[in-house]
Amino acid sequence: MTTLALLFPGQGSQFAGMGRHWFESQSSVRERFEQASEIVGYSLADLCFTGPPAELTRTRHAQVALLTLSFGMYEVITRDRKLPVSYLAGHSLGEISALLAAGAMRFEDAVRLVKTRGEAMEACTADGGTGMIAALRLPVADIEKCVEEFNADGHLVQVANYNSERQAVLSGTVEDLRGMTTLIEDRGGKVAKLNVAGAFHSSYMADAVPAYVAQIEKTEFTMPAVPVCSTVSGRVYESAQEIRDALSVQLTSPVRWDAVVSELTAGGVTLWIEVGPKNVLTKIVTGSVTDAVTHSLDEDTDGAYAALDRAVEERRNRPGLVGLCLGAAAATRNRNFDDDGYAAGVIAPYRRLQQLAPADDEELTGEQKRDALDLLRTIMRTKGVPDAEQQDRIASILLRTGDTDLSEPAGVTVT
Repeated sequence: MTTLALLFPGQGSQFAGMGRHWFESQSSVRERFEQASEIVGYSLADLCFTGPPAELTRTRHAQVALLTLSFGMYEVITRDRKLPVSYLAGHSLGEISALLAAGAMRFEDAVRLVKTRGEAMEACTADGGTGMIAALRLPVADIEKCVEEFNADGHLVQVANYNSERQAVLSGTVEDLRGMTTLIEDRGGKVAKLNVAGAFHSSYMADAVPAYVAQIEKTEFTMPAVPVCSTVSGRVYESAQEIRDALSVQLTSPVRWDAVVSELTAGGVTLWIEVGPKNVLTKIVTGSVTDAVTHSLDEDTDGAYAALDRAVEERRNRPGLVGLCLGAAAATRNRNFDDDGYAAGVIAPYRRLQQLAPADDEELTGEQKRDALDLLRTIMRTKGVPDAEQQDRIASILLRTGDTDLSEPAGVTVT
């Protein structure tokens, strides 16, 4: 059974010419480029397709371009198919793309927020004296020890991204990163300089926070329609205020991508599709998760589409939760021969289940599904089914429908 997560890349995935195919072949992508261009005051199409690569790499430009392209690609793959998405996640900037895709904010608001984010972060890099490097082939614990040892001599290098067990990204001054590179390579690691202009996700971004937080406060957030995992906490957001709080500290906090991947893996994700340019996240997940099925929508478009279509077909053929509840209720042997109790605890809840049944399970809300499960519990309890057997039957239904993330019963009773 497929459990799908969509991933959105962050800064560093941009490149000259990115998105040209999507822009030229999809009118909806062109419309998003036009909308964003009006907000930021310059042509994103010119920036991405004909402008100097150095201009696209600028933080104020790269972030808006990545958000717009990634969301445009997401709209294309969801336009003609109802994807059974279980989770959304994004790396750094990509988290805003994920929140946008989950319906937690409006497109125009997301562009304005990212515009402010990019401009504020770029202002912190004006002197060109800071940057980032990726430390590879060493356990993260060893990388942290190297950082601690190096900083003991008065330097200030910070872990900015925890990407996997053997990959971290470090922020600092250019001079300090040179020294850090030598130390890591001496310990058997490998270092790669990143295509970014500053020491992101570190205290070097402190001056960017006030302007960014002010824009966050102007932005309306709602609960995501699909679970979104925070790169600050590594957990799924549970409220709109939690989104505000996490984004407010994101610029100076490390990206816990390793925790995000662990959370989604624990949630049963089996199919990972990267929505945006390049395949940076695809490579990280492939190297981190055993037997993961991964595709980059940009670099493996046919493979990604085929995997998504299989997931849609599988979901279409999966038994519905309400139907399984009705079947379990009817098949449960009755051990209660109190007519009044049977009428209240079996017949009434069964009729309420039938009222839910005509609806397409894909359109049921989480609350409606929990109601259906609680109605089944009421029926089984009235019929005298032992608690352990009730739990086994509910667990079996959730496993078959892929709704294992549903919370414990809310205590619905029928009178």
